[in-house]
Amino acid sequence: MKIKDILVAGSIVIGTMSITSCSDFLELKPTDAQTSETFFRTSVEAKQALVGIYEKLRSDYNGANPNEVRMFDMAMGDDAYVGGDPTGTDMPYFQDLSKFRSQTNNAAGKAAWDKCYGGIQRANTLLVNYDQIDFTTAEEDLKNNFKGEALFLRGHYYFELARLFENVPVITEPLAGDAWKGVQQATPDELYAQIAKDMAEAISLMAESAPEGDEGRLDKYAAEAELLKVFLFYTGYYGKSELPVKDGVVIVEGESAVTSLNKTHMVDFANDVITNSGAELATNYADLFNENGDYNKEAIFEIAFANTGSGDWGDYSYGSILCQMSGPRGHSGDILKSGWGFMSPSRELESAFEDGDLRKASTIIYSKDLIDSKGEVYQAHYNFTSMHTNKYTTHAWNEAESETPLNWGQNYHYIRFADVLLMAAELNLDTNAGKALEYLNRVRQRAGLSNKSSISLEDIQQERRVELALEGHRYFDVLRRGLDEAADEINVSGYTLTPPSDTDEIYVDDNGNNMTGDIGTAETFNVTFDKTKRGFLPIPQVEVDLHPTLIQNEGYR
Repeated sequence: MKIKDILVAGSIVIGTMSITSCSDFLELKPTDAQTSETFFRTSVEAKQALVGIYEKLRSDYNGANPNEVRMFDMAMGDDAYVGGDPTGTDMPYFQDLSKFRSQTNNAAGKAAWDKCYGGIQRANTLLVNYDQIDFTTAEEDLKNNFKGEALFLRGHYYFELARLFENVPVITEPLAGDAWKGVQQATPDELYAQIAKDMAEAISLMAESAPEGDEGRLDKYAAEAELLKVFLFYTGYYGKSELPVKDGVVIVEGESAVTSLNKTHMVDFANDVITNSGAELATNYADLFNENGDYNKEAIFEIAFANTGSGDWGDYSYGSILCQMSGPRGHSGDILKSGWGFMSPSRELESAFEDGDLRKASTIIYSKDLIDSKGEVYQAHYNFTSMHTNKYTTHAWNEAESETPLNWGQNYHYIRFADVLLMAAELNLDTNAGKALEYLNRVRQRAGLSNKSSISLEDIQQERRVELALEGHRYFDVLRRGLDEAADEINVSGYTLTPPSDTDEIYVDDNGNNMTGDIGTAETFNVTFDKTKRGFLPIPQVEVDLHPTLIQNEGYR
């Protein structure tokens, strides 16, 4: 049974481990007869609790507010515009984020905060009760695997919080009574040290592959891959050469514990993933985002969605809300079905692709193609660029049988093998340029492009942009270069609307807009990156109000 099916089956049982109060966001309050004292007894219950931690990964519509890494990347990065209703008032919290003028009551930020701490709470509850679980002698590997996965997932949720909010509390045990009132924010060094500890310890415990039938569960190579991402963001943004590890950790069995991880450690982790994980580049780039995409051999960290479940608004559907958000408004044809018109690719992204790059068609689909396939125009969204994403969207092949816009069952490849190759290229650049070039060219060859004869950091940054476009990485890749460079990349001024590519009247809507060009007011396409906010979201104001020790982030006070 694949993990997406396990999540559906297990979500009711695990629902008792959810957050139930905004005033004590990490306090466990079961709502049925089961308690932590009576629940954690066998490996079966341990797996149920583990599934509950996984379940939060797909919780991207928390409290009826869309949230997750691709959505924040869409809003704050330079590869897409938010879009939405033609008036520009749809999901105003993302519109505010896109202009770096978010308020402290930003609903998307609060939903992401709750999702991550919900996952952390579930991980803490399993881990603090782990020693009382009765694993049999034959289940020793299972015992290690489950604990490793729980540690890794906790580290993952903290990494999401670190990249979005920077200054957050680090809690590693369930809080009891009024303990939540004394919660304090960790420094970035303390936060990343905890993340590194969780992930590094997880690597030594996790299996080398998911059990047959449990596709979607994470293995040690997923932990190694995300640890690369943690290292690059932390060292890049904070100008450090090493990643601290809380209390130290043993990386190699039989050797002494290390209190920090350096580039050499990261190169070793990258080599392990590349050589031993069994992951490889998909032969055809398009297969990552079509019917062959789920559990593709290239996926290393995959978040599962299902096209079944409730059609209710809120955190009750098992489908990907991003797919619904990304589809064209009012269009339903043989290629894409109707969506909400968000995530409109930018002209800058369009021009970033080299001629002949096979990835472009899988990344961007043009309104002209949709109109040609259906024979009629549809509704232009806000900041319309005549383009839609063709990756995670309302693919006609994926339409759910139930009549609900919430059940798009397309999995999200959060970390792919190509991402690891490009991170490895960056890590090897200064010490082994030949290997770095080899990794870069492997990615380019799959894209149908010629090999480069030399390599620079700018080459790797460019390749990451087009290879991973609209997959949730671009904004954080830019941010880790520093605030000045982030501003240079993200700022848009004096925008000029791109004229239509085709003047035929079949592309003109009822308002006289030609949908093969940009539609809107040029000024609304301009963006100014606010360096005073340092690239982060505000701490949700409700948390600051309820927790007297929390301090609001810079730029929002």
